[in-house]
Amino acid sequence: MDFGDTAFRLGIIIVLVVVIAMVVLLQGYMGAKYNLQDKITGKSRKKSTIFLDETESDKKCEICYGKIDEDPIAKCSCGRVFHDACARPTGSCPYCGASYEKMEVREPERFRCPRCGKFLKGNICSCGAVIPRKDETFVCRCGNTVDVNKPVCKKCGAVYEMAFMPVLREKEDEE
Repeated sequence: MDFGDTAFRLGIIIVLVVVIAMVVLLQGYMGAKYNLQDKITGKSRKKSTIFLDETESDKKCEICYGKIDEDPIAKCSCGRVFHDACARPTGSCPYCGASYEKMEVREPERFRCPRCGKFLKGNICSCGAVIPRKDETFVCRCGNTVDVNKPVCKKCGAVYEMAFMPVLREKEDEE
């Protein structure tokens, strides 16, 4: 290896370091510029986001431990939720002993997509919207749990884009 090859390689390394430093500085400048602009105008770039609470349709039956999904439920006064088909034959709550007749039998509460309004199965809607849970995770289509702060599935490689949506709420009637 002669001196010319070494000097050439060293020059390339120096140029790469300078380019990387310029990119980092530019990103810092742009971020500071937008934060300053937000402070001046009084506007924030972050908007409300929705987190998916575990609804009754996502819970498991406390008798058979199967997922509730869209099956009718029997909800006991102690807060336990069962498939109606599991609770009816038992005649009472296996946890507190309340009779089946005192249980509330109805369809499970399900979460609607804030983007298109369809009922959700899991936390990815058919329109493509992904609604994370309160622990800031969601389940990828492949079944792997993905962190909102690192939105790339480690199992299948799917990449999710973060977007904030304004949450529209109905105005309360002022009387």
